[in-house]
Amino acid sequence: MKEIIKNVYHVGDSGCSVFLVNTQSDDGLVLIDCGMSLSLIKNISRAGLDPKNIKNCIITHFHIDHIGACSDLKKFNKNVKFFAHELDATAIEEKGHDHETAARWYGVSYTPVKLEKRLKGDLEILKFGQCEFKCIHTPGHTPGSIVVVIEVNKTKVLFGQDLHGPIIPGVSNFNDYQDSLRKILDLKADILCEGHFGIYQPAERVERYIKGYIE
Repeated sequence: MKEIIKNVYHVGDSGCSVFLVNTQSDDGLVLIDCGMSLSLIKNISRAGLDPKNIKNCIITHFHIDHIGACSDLKKFNKNVKFFAHELDATAIEEKGHDHETAARWYGVSYTPVKLEKRLKGDLEILKFGQCEFKCIHTPGHTPGSIVVVIEVNKTKVLFGQDLHGPIIPGVSNFNDYQDSLRKILDLKADILCEGHFGIYQPAERVERYIKGYIE
């Protein structure tokens, strides 16, 4: 586990990169996606953090490599609450969407979890402690894909989990994806936490990475 900036961590990789924010409040720890392994999440104890103190998890989209461990986390820690955009919510909350979630492609089964809240529209802000998590709708990779932005000591941290795509037939929309990349570029983030290809900083590297996918 690596601290990226004060109280923001890269937990590790299991299917996707899993990130964590310590709100230093009664709202506890916030996960950005779950990945596919509860054991990875439990390893935060090695950094002196209690996995039972994970109280909220923001899901960036419905693909199995980002949600596979959600049900196991809920069994382990009944206090955790999940949030996702309404356009991806059904596949997270119900069975029978193995094509959309790519569970079939991974050869795994998905156990649904109930969302605390379905995020709506272009922007919803979730406030945990003194930290505001700006959940911005960025459709394309999936209909309900979001990015999450927080500010830490005047540094803008962008959790842009699958900015690289890919475009999946029957699930993705290329034109929406391109429009979303331009929207994300305009956020002018200082740090990008990408879901599969690492952490980018400073702002110039973030900008260069995002532009690399704009056509």
